[in-house]
Amino acid sequence: MNERIILEPVRVLFHLNGYTKVLLERTAGVGLADGGIVWEISTDMIPAHLRQIGSRFLVEYTPLSLEERDDLNAIRDAKNRMVIRELNEGKE
Repeated sequence: MNERIILEPVRVLFHLNGYTKVLLERTAGVGLADGGIVWEISTDMIPAHLRQIGSRFLVEYTPLSLEERDDLNAIRDAKNRMVIRELNEGKE
């Protein structure tokens, strides 16, 4: 298993059917995927004070290996292991 941990800064775009759409900030405005990559995160995983539209926070995750990307159980497990962290302005 890949043990590299990534902290991805994101911004809340909107909520729909129990999920929150967040924009990966490093991809905004650089011409990728129509101006940015969007992830869906279960709204329940996000602390209530960070759910407001426009809020920013970090998503901590371990990327999947090439082999794991073909395994549905590994994908589900990876989503459940994501951690939401507050973004400390000026420190990240």
